[in-house]
Amino acid sequence: MESLFDAINIHDLLSAQDLSDRNSPLSAPDLRLLIDRVESHSLQIRSQVQSYLASHHDDFASLFSLCNDAVLQTVKVSDDLTGVLRLVSERPADVEVREVVDEMKSKSEELKVKRELLGLVGTIVSLNQRLESVKEALKNGKFQFAAEGLKELKVALRIGDEDDREPLVYGLLRNEWSQCFEE
Repeated sequence: MESLFDAINIHDLLSAQDLSDRNSPLSAPDLRLLIDRVESHSLQIRSQVQSYLASHHDDFASLFSLCNDAVLQTVKVSDDLTGVLRLVSERPADVEVREVVDEMKSKSEELKVKRELLGLVGTIVSLNQRLESVKEALKNGKFQFAAEGLKELKVALRIGDEDDREPLVYGLLRNEWSQCFEE
Protein backbone atom coordinates (compact mmCIF):
# COMPACT_ATOMS: atom_id res chain seq x y z
CA MET A 1 0.00 0.00 0.00
CA GLU A 2 3.00 2.32 0.45
CA SER A 3 3.61 2.33 -3.32
CA LEU A 4 0.35 4.21 -3.71
CA PHE A 5 1.75 7.16 -1.85
CA ASP A 6 5.07 7.29 -3.75
CA ALA A 7 5.32 9.90 -6.49
CA ILE A 8 5.38 8.55 -10.04
CA ASN A 9 8.46 9.69 -11.90
CA ILE A 10 7.68 9.85 -15.64
CA HIS A 11 11.35 9.56 -16.50
CA ASP A 12 11.42 6.13 -14.84
CA LEU A 13 8.77 4.95 -17.30
CA LEU A 14 10.73 6.03 -20.39
CA SER A 15 13.54 4.10 -22.00
CA ALA A 16 17.10 5.12 -21.22
CA GLN A 17 17.77 6.69 -24.64
CA ASP A 18 14.91 9.16 -24.18
CA LEU A 19 16.48 10.53 -21.00
CA SER A 20 19.48 12.06 -22.75
CA ASP A 21 17.71 15.28 -23.69
CA ARG A 22 14.95 16.42 -21.37
CA ASN A 23 13.94 19.31 -23.61
CA SER A 24 13.36 17.29 -26.79
CA PRO A 25 9.76 16.34 -27.60
CA LEU A 26 8.68 12.71 -27.28
CA SER A 27 7.95 10.67 -30.38
CA ALA A 28 4.66 8.84 -30.96
CA PRO A 29 6.14 5.40 -30.10
CA ASP A 30 7.61 6.88 -26.91
CA LEU A 31 4.23 8.37 -25.98
CA ARG A 32 2.53 5.01 -26.70
CA LEU A 33 5.10 3.25 -24.49
CA LEU A 34 4.55 5.85 -21.77
CA ILE A 35 0.76 5.36 -21.92
CA ASP A 36 1.15 1.56 -21.73
CA ARG A 37 3.46 1.80 -18.74
CA VAL A 38 1.12 4.28 -16.95
CA GLU A 39 -1.81 1.90 -17.57
CA SER A 40 0.24 -1.01 -16.26
CA HIS A 41 1.21 0.97 -13.19
CA SER A 42 -2.47 1.98 -12.73
CA LEU A 43 -3.55 -1.68 -12.90
CA GLN A 44 -0.94 -2.57 -10.26
CA ILE A 45 -2.24 0.20 -8.00
CA ARG A 46 -5.86 -0.88 -8.57
CA SER A 47 -4.94 -4.49 -7.75
CA GLN A 48 -3.17 -3.41 -4.56
CA VAL A 49 -6.16 -1.28 -3.52
CA GLN A 50 -8.58 -4.15 -4.16
CA SER A 51 -6.42 -6.57 -2.22
CA TYR A 52 -6.11 -4.08 0.66
CA LEU A 53 -9.88 -3.52 0.72
CA ALA A 54 -10.54 -7.27 0.63
CA SER A 55 -8.11 -7.95 3.47
CA HIS A 56 -9.63 -5.17 5.59
CA HIS A 57 -13.27 -5.77 4.65
CA ASP A 58 -14.41 -6.23 8.27
CA ASP A 59 -12.63 -3.05 9.38
CA PHE A 60 -14.24 -1.01 6.61
CA ALA A 61 -17.67 -2.55 7.30
CA SER A 62 -17.29 -1.63 10.97
CA LEU A 63 -16.16 1.88 10.05
CA PHE A 64 -19.09 2.43 7.68
CA SER A 65 -21.51 1.04 10.27
CA LEU A 66 -20.07 3.42 12.85
CA CYS A 67 -20.43 6.32 10.41
CA ASN A 68 -24.03 5.32 9.70
CA ASP A 69 -24.79 5.20 13.44
CA ALA A 70 -23.18 8.63 13.89
CA VAL A 71 -25.32 10.05 11.08
CA LEU A 72 -28.49 8.54 12.60
CA GLN A 73 -27.61 9.94 16.03
CA THR A 74 -26.92 13.33 14.49
CA VAL A 75 -30.32 13.26 12.80
CA LYS A 76 -31.98 12.27 16.10
CA VAL A 77 -30.19 15.06 17.99
CA SER A 78 -31.16 17.51 15.26
CA ASP A 79 -34.81 16.42 15.48
CA ASP A 80 -34.75 16.70 19.29
CA LEU A 81 -33.18 20.15 19.10
CA THR A 82 -35.76 21.23 16.54
CA GLY A 83 -38.52 20.03 18.87
CA VAL A 84 -37.07 21.90 21.83
CA LEU A 85 -36.65 25.08 19.79
CA ARG A 86 -40.23 24.76 18.55
CA LEU A 87 -41.49 24.40 22.12
CA VAL A 88 -39.46 27.36 23.32
CA SER A 89 -40.47 29.58 20.42
CA GLU A 90 -44.15 28.61 20.45
CA ARG A 91 -44.80 29.01 24.16
CA PRO A 92 -42.10 30.60 26.28
CA ALA A 93 -41.58 29.13 29.74
CA ASP A 94 -42.21 32.44 31.47
CA VAL A 95 -45.75 32.50 30.05
CA GLU A 96 -46.43 29.06 31.52
CA VAL A 97 -44.92 30.06 34.87
CA ARG A 98 -47.05 33.21 34.95
CA GLU A 99 -50.18 31.17 34.17
CA VAL A 100 -49.36 28.72 36.97
CA VAL A 101 -48.75 31.59 39.42
CA ASP A 102 -52.04 33.25 38.39
CA GLU A 103 -53.87 29.96 38.85
CA MET A 104 -52.26 29.51 42.28
CA LYS A 105 -53.40 33.00 43.31
CA SER A 106 -56.91 32.28 42.08
CA LYS A 107 -57.03 28.97 43.96
CA SER A 108 -55.71 30.67 47.12
CA GLU A 109 -58.48 33.27 46.93
CA GLU A 110 -61.07 30.54 46.40
CA LEU A 111 -59.66 28.63 49.38
CA LYS A 112 -59.82 31.76 51.55
CA VAL A 113 -63.46 32.37 50.61
CA LYS A 114 -64.36 28.73 51.23
CA ARG A 115 -62.68 28.81 54.66
CA GLU A 116 -64.66 31.92 55.56
CA LEU A 117 -67.87 30.26 54.39
CA LEU A 118 -66.99 27.12 56.32
CA GLY A 119 -66.47 29.25 59.44
CA LEU A 120 -69.86 30.90 58.88
CA VAL A 121 -71.54 27.53 58.41
CA GLY A 122 -69.84 26.29 61.58
CA THR A 123 -71.17 29.31 63.49
CA ILE A 124 -74.69 28.80 62.14
CA VAL A 125 -74.58 25.10 63.06
CA SER A 126 -73.38 26.01 66.56
CA LEU A 127 -76.19 28.57 66.97
CA ASN A 128 -78.71 26.05 65.69
CA GLN A 129 -77.50 23.46 68.22
CA ARG A 130 -77.80 26.02 71.03
CA LEU A 131 -81.31 26.90 69.85
CA GLU A 132 -82.23 23.21 69.81
CA SER A 133 -80.89 22.81 73.35
CA VAL A 134 -83.03 25.81 74.44
CA LYS A 135 -86.11 24.19 72.84
CA GLU A 136 -85.33 20.90 74.52
CA ALA A 137 -84.88 22.64 77.89
CA LEU A 138 -88.28 24.36 77.49
CA LYS A 139 -89.94 21.02 76.68
CA ASN A 140 -88.39 19.40 79.73
CA GLY A 141 -89.37 22.27 82.02
CA LYS A 142 -85.82 23.57 82.63
CA PHE A 143 -86.86 27.21 82.36
CA GLN A 144 -83.83 28.75 84.03
CA PHE A 145 -81.43 26.87 81.70
CA ALA A 146 -83.61 27.82 78.70
CA ALA A 147 -83.63 31.51 79.76
CA GLU A 148 -79.83 31.59 80.10
CA GLY A 149 -79.47 29.89 76.70
CA LEU A 150 -81.90 32.36 75.15
CA LYS A 151 -79.94 35.33 76.58
CA GLU A 152 -76.73 33.90 75.08
CA LEU A 153 -78.44 33.43 71.72
CA LYS A 154 -79.77 37.02 71.78
CA VAL A 155 -76.25 38.32 72.39
CA ALA A 156 -74.77 36.08 69.69
CA LEU A 157 -77.45 37.05 67.18
CA ARG A 158 -77.40 40.72 68.30
CA ILE A 159 -81.05 40.73 69.14
CA GLY A 160 -81.76 43.45 71.63
CA ASP A 161 -84.65 45.46 72.94
CA GLU A 162 -84.11 48.12 70.28
CA ASP A 163 -86.31 47.96 67.22
CA ASP A 164 -83.81 49.58 64.83
CA ARG A 165 -81.26 46.76 64.95
CA GLU A 166 -81.88 43.54 63.14
CA PRO A 167 -80.32 40.18 63.89
CA LEU A 168 -76.81 39.64 62.53
CA VAL A 169 -77.95 36.59 60.57
CA TYR A 170 -80.44 38.70 58.60
CA GLY A 171 -77.71 41.16 57.70
CA LEU A 172 -75.39 38.37 56.59
CA LEU A 173 -78.10 36.76 54.48
CA ARG A 174 -79.03 40.13 52.94
CA ASN A 175 -75.38 40.82 52.06
CA GLU A 176 -75.04 37.36 50.52
CA TRP A 177 -78.24 37.92 48.53
CA SER A 178 -76.97 41.26 47.17
CA GLN A 179 -73.60 39.77 46.23
CA CYS A 180 -75.36 37.08 44.20
CA PHE A 181 -77.05 39.77 42.11
CA GLU A 182 -73.88 41.86 41.78
CA GLU A 183 -71.91 38.92 40.32
